[in-house]
Amino acid sequence: MDEETIVALASPPGRGGIAVIRLSGSRCEEILRRIVRPLPKKTRARHSYHAVLHNEGGRIDECLAVFFPAPRSYSGEDMAEISLHSNLFIIDEALALACRCGARPALPGEFTYRAFRNGKMDLLQAEAVNDLIRANSRAGSRLEFGNLEGRLSQGVAALRQNLLQAAVDVETGIEFAEDQHLEAGVEGSALGAAATVLEKILAASRFSEVLNQGLQVVIAGRVNVGKSSLFNALLMKERSIISELPGTTRDYIEETLFLDGFAIRISDVAGIRAAGGDDVEEQGMRRSRERIAVADAVLFMVDASRPLQESDREIDRLLAGKKRLLLANKSDLLREDVVRSIRGAFPGETIHLISARNGENLDAVTAFLRSLLREIPAAADATAVNLRQRSLLEKLRENIRQARRLQAETPASAELVAEELRQGLRIIGELTGEVGADDILRGVFSRFCIGK
Repeated sequence: MDEETIVALASPPGRGGIAVIRLSGSRCEEILRRIVRPLPKKTRARHSYHAVLHNEGGRIDECLAVFFPAPRSYSGEDMAEISLHSNLFIIDEALALACRCGARPALPGEFTYRAFRNGKMDLLQAEAVNDLIRANSRAGSRLEFGNLEGRLSQGVAALRQNLLQAAVDVETGIEFAEDQHLEAGVEGSALGAAATVLEKILAASRFSEVLNQGLQVVIAGRVNVGKSSLFNALLMKERSIISELPGTTRDYIEETLFLDGFAIRISDVAGIRAAGGDDVEEQGMRRSRERIAVADAVLFMVDASRPLQESDREIDRLLAGKKRLLLANKSDLLREDVVRSIRGAFPGETIHLISARNGENLDAVTAFLRSLLREIPAAADATAVNLRQRSLLEKLRENIRQARRLQAETPASAELVAEELRQGLRIIGELTGEVGADDILRGVFSRFCIGK
């Protein structure tokens, strides 16, 4: 076990009002006293002291120093934090001073790793620290904070309890099959309860993915229909090149729009036309189709000033089953006969006349995007699950399904059921960090920023 005292900048690097230097380890108070003065002979726990950071040459900066004795600290070890002015040279001097006095630079995520190692949190909560820092929306940060408080850990604990009960029942049945009659279906009910808890976690985890990655919305339409104008209007900046020449956009451009605290990833894709252009344009249209395929919703644009073309109908076919908003752009140039033909081509579908260039009726687009957000499950019913966790939970779901199949189809194969349950419990151990190889743990914490 690494007993060295570590030090790092815990606040974002750069110039600012305040920077926070963090130390953790057995020599924490000793180092603090050597670089910060004056401090009383006996420091009060979690009390802020106004002092001066100094070296052999004299005073460097005013600071506030706080000492957190073990075990009531973030890492579970003795810890200290020094708040000083956020000047790059002062920060470097403070870190160098701490290292000269016996500390070493912390590795990425090492403070949180020590908290995990010392039992202050399980691995799910430790990951929530990093996910909370990286959350891309207000709702996402609240959801990740729920995991930091133990929401996902509680769900996994209930899952483990049911799976453990099922494993005990099966193992008991194997051991004492000839000596006693076990109540039929006991292990089945525990296994069913485990499956229910797991499906609830996985079903609610979609909310986390939307928060972290953002809803994917594509602006689709034929060449020169005004997609880039709408893209720029939604973002309120000129991000995409606008030209009267067809085929200006050769590849998709993506930006994030924040609406009511949620991230929406808007993609302006290359225009689609039935008769392809050069090789570059063909590749652009292929990527457009790929983006449409994975989109959560599509803003489907047609031209209110020109008759529908075969490419419009091709896009309509591509959007089968997709949530979409039908927009007839260039309302400032519209032709009544064209609008009538559009209504006839899309019977029963609301057609919104807009002018992306002039900003006319764009509130219809905003209303549509808000309607997509309303379909996201409420945060109170959701659980944040990252990619590592979801992968393990899906493996666990397969173990449970296989165990239930074996139990139902071949009652005599209790040993096979028991092995599936043992593998499931090992997966839960990987989730919470109770079991797992060091290289897995290193991979998890290496994604953290230094100082956390």
